[in-house]
Amino acid sequence: MKLPKRNCHDRRPDASGSQARPLVTENVTRDGDFVETKACITRRLLLGLVTGIALNLGHGAETTLTIEAALEQLPASNPAVGASRLEVERRVAERSAAKSLFGPQIEVSGRYTFIDQPIVIDLDPIRQVVLALHPTVPSAMIPAFVETVQEDRFLRAQLTATWPVYAGGRIQAAQQAAGAAVDEATATARHTANSLFSELVQRYYGAQLARVIRSMRAETLAGLEEHLRQANRLEQEGQIARAERLHAQVARDEAWRELRRTEAAVAIAEAALAGLFGRNDPIAPASPLFLADQPLEPMSAFIAASTARHPALEIMAARRTQAAAGVAAEKGRLRPEVYLFGAKELNRGDTTLLDPDWAAGVGVRLVLFERSDRTHRLTAARLLERRVDRLTEDLQNNLRTLVEKSYREAALAQEQYTSLNSTLELARENLRVREASFREGFGTSLEVVDARLTLLRAESARAVAARDFTVALASLLETSGQPERFLAYAEAATEKISP
Repeated sequence: MKLPKRNCHDRRPDASGSQARPLVTENVTRDGDFVETKACITRRLLLGLVTGIALNLGHGAETTLTIEAALEQLPASNPAVGASRLEVERRVAERSAAKSLFGPQIEVSGRYTFIDQPIVIDLDPIRQVVLALHPTVPSAMIPAFVETVQEDRFLRAQLTATWPVYAGGRIQAAQQAAGAAVDEATATARHTANSLFSELVQRYYGAQLARVIRSMRAETLAGLEEHLRQANRLEQEGQIARAERLHAQVARDEAWRELRRTEAAVAIAEAALAGLFGRNDPIAPASPLFLADQPLEPMSAFIAASTARHPALEIMAARRTQAAAGVAAEKGRLRPEVYLFGAKELNRGDTTLLDPDWAAGVGVRLVLFERSDRTHRLTAARLLERRVDRLTEDLQNNLRTLVEKSYREAALAQEQYTSLNSTLELARENLRVREASFREGFGTSLEVVDARLTLLRAESARAVAARDFTVALASLLETSGQPERFLAYAEAATEKISP
């Protein structure tokens, strides 16, 4: 009894009832066992050879990296993250410096001075009057009424101290602004890390998509290689025309060119991924594309999370605090300053009779007029405060829009992925039928090639939908301020696609 044949893309159910890997042309015995024919073995060898060439064509050694490891290594290797951390440290140091503004300021100063001539107190006219009134007194008994107060060159050294008692609120405003600057730098660092998270997911799964498409292209090429081999055999047997064999040849050559283009796309995507880590060697993603078939949480939950947790809003809150501190500082410029002061002469040898050894007291300073109009400066500070409020309101609206956009894109990707299941099933069955008809001499090469390319388009579209879902999900989580939940979605995903 002649055994029936099955196409290479028929799927043999396993023990669990799921569909196993597509098989090549097979003979079926009565008890249901499958025995691969020579054509089946040949096609498997071709697929393995072409896939091996594709995987090693155009690049050398590469490093594989899971998404978990990538997210862990990125903060330590990316220059932008390192720069944001240094900015936080700088702002912390400035805040520490502002804490001592209420303390005293102590200075030591010294000056060596030259003047045109010594400063002298000459009272000789009084001496002459005394001598005239007392002619019997010898002039030698009356001292000279001339005293040198300051030599023509002298050294002055002084220790001074000032201690602010009241500065109109400017010191508190400066300290408040310094603390808010630390908060802004910290939120900016988080915002930088979150933005890089979205960029990493986009590049990582973009590279994985390119690798998946490359694998599909390699399998398509292997299938068209087998189709060309069958076309050559049928032409030799006189069952098909030369044009049919030439069509198979052209389709095979086109598949090879597409594979080479896809290989270049893989190299570019892996280089872009490596660039995020500051590396020159390519990085190959190891984690598969994924898609969660369960509906996402309500959109309102993500909008509420973005309002409460997004670092951009924390940045605006810190800037609002700094703007308020600026208003307080400008108000303080309209108020007097009260301070304690003290001074101590360190070189008594060159001081005059009029100079004290030390001095201390209380001082008051009030600026009545200055070139920069303080009223206008206060108005400018208040306008900055109002501007920050408007920017915060605009940011909240933008975040709400971004959340809705990312949410709908993720949901659309889920729908597209699910809707492609029937298309993929039809494409596989159509390919099986077209290949069987061609082997029997009833079909054309055009039908086989179209069926295989239709299958490739369906598989590629589903992979693209999975990539779109991961990118939209990352954007949704980043916009809502909770990127740490991404790995939980990846682990819980039910649909995964690997090269």
